[in-house]
Amino acid sequence: MTAELTWGWAIGCTLALLVQAILLVLAAPWFAGLTEWTAARLEGRSALRISARWREIKHQSRRPCLREPAMQAGSIACRAALVLAVLSCALVPVFTVSAPGFVAPGLFLVCCVLVAGMLLLDLPQTLQGGVAAWWGCAHLLADGLVLPVLAPVALLAGTTRSLPVFLAGLHGASPMLDGAPYVLAGVAVFMVVVLAPWGDEAQRRIACLAGPDRALWLLAADCLSLCWVTLAGDLAWAGSLASPALGDTQDWLSACMVGAVLWVGKMLAAAVLLGLSRLVVLTTRRRVRVRLGVIFLFGLLAWQMTWAAAPQPVVLDEGAAAPAVEPQSRQEQGTVHGGLT
Repeated sequence: MTAELTWGWAIGCTLALLVQAILLVLAAPWFAGLTEWTAARLEGRSALRISARWREIKHQSRRPCLREPAMQAGSIACRAALVLAVLSCALVPVFTVSAPGFVAPGLFLVCCVLVAGMLLLDLPQTLQGGVAAWWGCAHLLADGLVLPVLAPVALLAGTTRSLPVFLAGLHGASPMLDGAPYVLAGVAVFMVVVLAPWGDEAQRRIACLAGPDRALWLLAADCLSLCWVTLAGDLAWAGSLASPALGDTQDWLSACMVGAVLWVGKMLAAAVLLGLSRLVVLTTRRRVRVRLGVIFLFGLLAWQMTWAAAPQPVVLDEGAAAPAVEPQSRQEQGTVHGGLT
């Protein structure tokens, strides 16, 4: 078991993060194309190939950039959103968590980066003017409220604990038994993508973009969606992640390969669920209300279930005698899987 961080583990974790970021950036358009293909098949209409998303991104990147002077800020927002999207690809665990002692963010910070990227993607539509600007402001408000409604989910991990440490504590939790509250937390995070704009509504958001700006917007949006789905899968089932603290380097590499295969399985299941969700047609305003309400309710229910399972302190009356408590019994009740004490 790794007691402290060494140079070998630090280099290994850095390389794993680099491979992970490249993997997610390359896989994000494929995941978006698979989701669209699944939704089209379920609806009974003709479907494009799964690689159509990648081909559109490549086609838009080769087109000339016809940008109005007022859209200079929108172009900068697309590039900044892509930077945050790539950063999110490195922050969200995919097939392994980092070694103990390695610098890693908390769940709340990861959600802040993801929400900031979503807000930057809303800016191009907001800067158009007219009716499009009104809808852009509505998307800004809807995406900005995602972070406050995820507060119960952030409380599960604790504001001072890193995400890998939290997930390592859930590694042995069964999704059907003691890990059930965290499955609800994963569902709450998954709803961010399930009720996101898609179809004609998503096309209106990028109507003002052309050329490389449109390609960057599409790639950033796909990366952020894949990061949200991956984070939801990590919360629902952290046992698929490899942990460096459970063995030597060879065991860790073997577990990473298994974790990558399991991640592919989780993404295939997520694409089917997203395709099924596209069958439900809601107006924009109702979708925003349902999205925020469902995320908050699932997160609150998960937090309440975890809090109920945690050992509660015994309150004694002033005149009552303190009961004798064995020292080792207090040690055994120190923590619960999610770090809630």
